[in-house]
Amino acid sequence: MRTLKKICAIVYLLAAVVVVGGFACLQFGADDTRERVSELLERPAGRIVLIVCLILLAIGVLATVVVALVERRPPASVHPAGNPNIEVRLAAITSVARAAAQEEDVLVERVSSRVVGRDASQVRVTLELIAFSEVGLEGLGKRIQLHVEEACNRMLGAEGVMAQIRFLPSKTTTISKEVAHDQG
Repeated sequence: MRTLKKICAIVYLLAAVVVVGGFACLQFGADDTRERVSELLERPAGRIVLIVCLILLAIGVLATVVVALVERRPPASVHPAGNPNIEVRLAAITSVARAAAQEEDVLVERVSSRVVGRDASQVRVTLELIAFSEVGLEGLGKRIQLHVEEACNRMLGAEGVMAQIRFLPSKTTTISKEVAHDQG
């Protein structure tokens, strides 16, 4: 899909260069340049290329407008148990998740949350943690995941929080250098 997007972007760019370049040459070019472009556009092949490029530009503009009009902002709050009358902000859930993830053996690096589900009744919380120990990460991750889900579900008053735990690498190199003390 990414390759297809790149190919479409290159084709769109080339079509824009042909159309804008042709227009600029006809309007602002020197007399000999205007004559050459006019002769090129008098031929059927030149007109066909220009028409195809114009159609490609129109399709690109139309696609951009449709995406801009149809795109929705991600919801900033969740409705517990699908109840539209109750609304809990994602910032509050993120704060509760950060507090619930605090343990002796980890450092909370980043917490992000997003609403999922058709009725905006569920939240996926992703926590990026740095563990101070490399031993028992599986059990530590499950324990933190359970703490976060329980705390957030208590706050919401309903089930609906799914926590995902990621451990970031914790290996760092510390260089210490002793500085001589001057006796003066």
